[in-house]
Amino acid sequence: MKRADKVSLLIVDTFVKLRELLLTNKDLLLEMEEIRKTVSGHGDQIVLIFEYLKQLEQTKQEELEFKNRPKIGFKRKGEE
Repeated sequence: MKRADKVSLLIVDTFVKLRELLLTNKDLLLEMEEIRKTVSGHGDQIVLIFEYLKQLEQTKQEELEFKNRPKIGFKRKGEE
């Protein structure tokens, strides 16, 4: 095989590999974009979950304060 033929085959092989890499990168970029879209929608839901957790924590704190409040009214012997 002549040197020119070998170089020509190397150039073709290089372009084939380059095309494969570009297609692979394109697939990866499309997949990453799809994941980004999915995750971006979850951000609002995560914030909402934390808001609900804050409300739940506040409610539990209020219940605890109510339970531990000083009692008023009639007390029998031995009760405080």
